[in-house]
Amino acid sequence: MSRIPAFPRRCPLWLWVFLAAFMVQFALLISISGTNYFLPDSDDMKFYNDWARRIAAGQWSDGKAFYGMPGFAYALAAIYSVTGYEHEFSPFLIGQLNAVFHALTATFIFLIGRRTFGTDKSGTAISIIASAVWVVLTPAQVFSAILMPTSWVICGYWGATLFMLRAAHSEHPQRKSTWLCAGLVTGLVACTVATIFMLLPLMLVCIAVTSGRSEKRVVALLASLAGAFAVSSGFSAAFDFSITRLAVAIAAVALVGTLVWKRRALLPIAASAALLLAGVYAATSPVWLHNRFVAKDTVFLSAHDGLNLYVGNHSEANGYTKIPTSMSSSQAGMLRDSELIPQAENGRSMKRSEISAYWRTKARAYMSEHTGDWLKLLAVKFSNFWNVYQYDDLSIIKLLRDEGVVPPGLRFGFIAALGLAGLPFCWMRWKSSRWIIGAVCLHVASLMPVFITERYRLAAAPGLILLGVGGLAILWKSIEHKAWSSVLVSVVALVCAAWFCTLSRADAGWALDFYKAGIRATQASLLTKDPATANVALDRAQKNLEIAYAYADQNADVVFALGNLWLEKHDVPRAEACYKQAFALSIAANPKRGHDAALSNLGVLAAHRREWADAERYFTTSLSFDPVDAKIWVFLGETLSQLGNTAASANAFSKAQSLKLDGTQIEKLREKLRTGKF
Repeated sequence: MSRIPAFPRRCPLWLWVFLAAFMVQFALLISISGTNYFLPDSDDMKFYNDWARRIAAGQWSDGKAFYGMPGFAYALAAIYSVTGYEHEFSPFLIGQLNAVFHALTATFIFLIGRRTFGTDKSGTAISIIASAVWVVLTPAQVFSAILMPTSWVICGYWGATLFMLRAAHSEHPQRKSTWLCAGLVTGLVACTVATIFMLLPLMLVCIAVTSGRSEKRVVALLASLAGAFAVSSGFSAAFDFSITRLAVAIAAVALVGTLVWKRRALLPIAASAALLLAGVYAATSPVWLHNRFVAKDTVFLSAHDGLNLYVGNHSEANGYTKIPTSMSSSQAGMLRDSELIPQAENGRSMKRSEISAYWRTKARAYMSEHTGDWLKLLAVKFSNFWNVYQYDDLSIIKLLRDEGVVPPGLRFGFIAALGLAGLPFCWMRWKSSRWIIGAVCLHVASLMPVFITERYRLAAAPGLILLGVGGLAILWKSIEHKAWSSVLVSVVALVCAAWFCTLSRADAGWALDFYKAGIRATQASLLTKDPATANVALDRAQKNLEIAYAYADQNADVVFALGNLWLEKHDVPRAEACYKQAFALSIAANPKRGHDAALSNLGVLAAHRREWADAERYFTTSLSFDPVDAKIWVFLGETLSQLGNTAASANAFSKAQSLKLDGTQIEKLREKLRTGKF
């Protein structure tokens, strides 16, 4: 019996941190899983889920280079295949796995804190508080509950940072095989999100530092790294914003500088660095080998980097995901347009590397022709990163808050202000904190080429929390010791950081949160069989979409979403007016890319009124903008059949079959169009 009370004392403190963080996240997961928004039926959640289900069904590849990071999709497919669980209806198992990664991140924060602030009572208290802040950070809670790889990437990023801290604290150099393992883990995480490559320069610094212990050498090495980073960043900004190439450029310059400076340790450093990079290439080899030999395309990881670069750098860009008006603002629509537009302009089918190069060239053209505006845009992105404005491209945080399932918690802007204020004091007080600062700064740099979203910048949160809590600890000690000059400096730093992080974001563009919330609420009304619940969802959708329209009355997608809302409310005249307005706005923005969904809906409404000639005109025009929509080919075929044009009708049905619709699916769609029961 005496062993039972002894167990809690023998259990390491980090394990209690992990268990506490997991239990809190698990309780939140149970709450979130009861909502319709937990289902992966839109945006990136649907994108990854659909991709994983195709892989699990045996469609390992579409024969083209990956157009999206494949790591998460293939991991999901493996889980789906092994468990046999139908995740489309409730991805609860993935949510539990995300909760494990979320809790591991809290544990890493605690362990990094102890390495940085000390293992005494004060250092332990700082580390526990920092872990607790991560646990109650609302964006971290939400993105660790849904079907997204955010928690995986953050866990990998700060696990790597902890590894470097441990190596730096060790009295003996790491075994070379350890750096091979570090490269393998980095490469595996990079298959999910490539921003972890930005830690490679810091790993090279760690290799150099652990091969010698001279303080002057360490300072000189860090200074040379900063110079190398500035030079390589400028070069990459001017010529190519690919995260992979940016990281490689920084790493190469840092490695050469290190080898030249530390000539005596040249061989050990070179060997460790070579093993690190060998591990990276080995772990990513399934991806680049597929792209090279299966797709026969020269793409390292994913061919969508050119598109991301263009979305972040064009004449309408605002530092967030401001999609150009010439492209659909939906996730699926943007990906479709990104392939159709360059192929239509070039009049031929293009490899995905060519498509990526097309968008990269357009981004470079903007940067070179509008250098002043582009530099201002970089400053805006930097400001956006730290700002309290919550630009959630999935709008999942607002949706769950509207449902009342997410408890009050901290926002990113709050910890960003604390982290910025604490950064200089931690740098001077704790030398180990410089590894944390380096990891944060490198992550900030990784986002400057593209754009800022809540889930992208979240990876910097653990480091900012540690710096913020460390800064507050210094302030508390200054107050205890009545060092009022230090207190004054700390307070001024806090005030300045708070001012910077709360600057107005009136230029953030149209209200994405309200638009996405309106769409999801409209979809939620279709999933419930209770009329009262459906009406509540529709009223919520109307409120959100009308606010979005007030912000962006010239956005075709907002107007189209309003049309869908009025259609669900059985107000057909208003729905039809919205669809016509959406099409007119899309044509005004880009005459070559009309809103085909608005046209197809107008065709369906015309068919319901038995106005088959008008329906044919709408469907034909819709297909001129999107000729690969099999459903519209079926609708056109049925319309032509009603008009007595048998030969053209048969040709349309044949086209639908060539687009992978079987006879049963075609007949069901024809019946729906005839009866109007969708």
